[in-house]
Amino acid sequence: MNRQTVEPTSEQTAVVTHPLRHHARVLAVAGSGKTTTIVLRVAHLINEQGVAPSAVRVFAYNALARNELRSRIEAVLPDKRDQPRVDTFHSFCFRWLKQAMSTGLYPEPAEWWLDEATDRSRILMYRALQSLVGEGVIEDGAVDIDAVASAITLWKSGLIPPGAERAAHATSTDIPLVYARYEEFRREAGALGFDDFVETLLGIAAAHPAFWLKAVGGVRVLIVDEYQDVNYGQERLIEAVAGQHADVMVVGDDDQTIYEWRGARPDYLLTRFGSGLAERPIIDYPLTVSFRFGPLLAQTAYNVIARNAVRFPKALVASQWLQQTIIDIVEDKQLSAGVVDTQLAEQLQDWVAQHGTQSVVVLGRTLGQLQSFEIACLHAGIPYRILGRGPVYQRREHQILADYLRIGYAYDATVDSGSSACFLRILNTPMRGLARDRVQQLLQRAQLHGQTLHEALRELHQDQQTPHLTRDRIDQLMALYEHLVRLLAVDTPAYDVLSWLSTSLRLDEHFVRSFGRGEAAAERTSAVRQMIAVTAHYGWSTSAYLAWFTGSDHSAGKPEEEQVLFTTVYRAKGLEYDYVIIPAAVEGFMPAAGNSPEVYDRNDPTAIPVASDAIEEERRLFYVAITRAKSMLTIGIPMPPAGLGRDALPSATPSRFVYEMKTVATEQILASADSDASALAEALDEHGASDGFLAHLRHYFPDDSDMQQVCRDFVGNRWPMRPLKPKKK
Repeated sequence: MNRQTVEPTSEQTAVVTHPLRHHARVLAVAGSGKTTTIVLRVAHLINEQGVAPSAVRVFAYNALARNELRSRIEAVLPDKRDQPRVDTFHSFCFRWLKQAMSTGLYPEPAEWWLDEATDRSRILMYRALQSLVGEGVIEDGAVDIDAVASAITLWKSGLIPPGAERAAHATSTDIPLVYARYEEFRREAGALGFDDFVETLLGIAAAHPAFWLKAVGGVRVLIVDEYQDVNYGQERLIEAVAGQHADVMVVGDDDQTIYEWRGARPDYLLTRFGSGLAERPIIDYPLTVSFRFGPLLAQTAYNVIARNAVRFPKALVASQWLQQTIIDIVEDKQLSAGVVDTQLAEQLQDWVAQHGTQSVVVLGRTLGQLQSFEIACLHAGIPYRILGRGPVYQRREHQILADYLRIGYAYDATVDSGSSACFLRILNTPMRGLARDRVQQLLQRAQLHGQTLHEALRELHQDQQTPHLTRDRIDQLMALYEHLVRLLAVDTPAYDVLSWLSTSLRLDEHFVRSFGRGEAAAERTSAVRQMIAVTAHYGWSTSAYLAWFTGSDHSAGKPEEEQVLFTTVYRAKGLEYDYVIIPAAVEGFMPAAGNSPEVYDRNDPTAIPVASDAIEEERRLFYVAITRAKSMLTIGIPMPPAGLGRDALPSATPSRFVYEMKTVATEQILASADSDASALAEALDEHGASDGFLAHLRHYFPDDSDMQQVCRDFVGNRWPMRPLKPKKK
């Protein structure tokens, strides 16, 4: 969390002293000290404006932000009697749901799907889908479970119940059926999860107004942090809490709306705020000064985000003109997988040696996009951890190929418990329809009699009781292993063996059958292709690759606090790090292809506002990623590996957002501005500037008339604010 240590700015002071009987919309850029501002506002309300602490309510978006706000409020209001309640949406709902249950207004659920139990909902979705497949209502493989989960999250966040008249999907008639069956199963189980909290509490509030008055009747001021992340249900809850008696101050940044996949939209902050509240004037307060980074990163981030058409126009300037934030863009033009990752790993090693691991984060849009750099860190012995997933060598798609290699080496050796377990793991990967129980008995007999796997399979093939179809499949499997054994006997390069094996097994088709035609299957296919390409970069033989894969240790023997953090941009929002690495800024990764799920309500089109233009949503995600950095930002632009072409990475084109940053031009203009007015004039003539950049320059030199005049006089090459297309190779 950003902790501001300097005196409040004039912008912050205006928010702190906001008058009562007015609503407020605070638009706070990245690193602008909004937490400090909220805390000072709370203290001002209680100490200066005479509002009772019990009449002030603060909503934080998650538990981390709630705990930070609580500790900061306690620091300025040490007496607990002066401290207002700070909640998340979930904690507020849970407390009052429990209160309603204790008074008999709502039945206690048989199951609470909270924390570790949240996977229960996913399991139930799968059961609902399989029941419809079993009944012949939905064709097997026609629906991706990831698409189901995403759609149900959006329907629930939009307070949209299942049924032909309500829950609708623009491209699938099957997914609404799964939603209806899932809800049927959930109610039968008597389960209540996080996604059900808001809808359930709003239903109780409507049915029992006296109870709701007890819950919120004393609230006179409501402050909501991270308002750009709310969805329709949370908007309705805020309006229900505020009623016609509370002032509402929302704090957020439309430029950081990155959770559209779970119902957030810029509209809630930009156009809808105030529509369901008491009729009071709304005052807008921009917070445009960032305390996190220097002017170079401030300006390059602004250069990117200013290209979005749907946004509240606001400046982004650094609080300290002399603060330095280095931006390093590492691009590979050798068309060799792993070159950029190796360079980034060397940079990371140097940084860790000087500053340690706690000040670093590696960011991707998804965790799968970090795999190539993860392998480089493994190879270099850099300790790391991945938030939300195991390391690369534990991923099932890579273990499949490694197990085939292990069996290839053990094919003509006596069966033991290790080779038996390994063979059973991949027996039906891809699907061969071989009976696991019979093969397991075969392996146990082979182990008892000292047979090889080759001999055991041949015996099964020759057994007259083995069905003809099974014989054909065993014959194909034996032919595959015999060819693999020949390749391994001469220690063929890993690239050639894995390429052949992946193609022979048709792993891409296997992933589609297992996960549907969605992002889950595509990510696994891409992960396998990247791994194969990396083996060529390191020049591994097959035996060397398998030894590396089997012996890998992401921790390098270090405790968790000494491991570099790998995570997604979504998880990093609201946080800051001295050093940020974005290892794969290429088209197809950043920005990624595709739009938000086309989910809507037939009866209420306002329940889920139309999703943003896809590229604008992706641009906001990139903006959030780069503005996590305080001291240094490194962006890698890897090219696709030779031999695999565009199949290895989604695109060979550097991300358009890297062009939009205009890093070199911005850096040179800022350096010239640090010199004198004539140097600034020359730099502007050479590189051009946007109107926003000129305004920011004037902010940094308020008392320098020469600099002010240069900015006013410049009429040359103005940077366009329309979306920029990448240069063609």
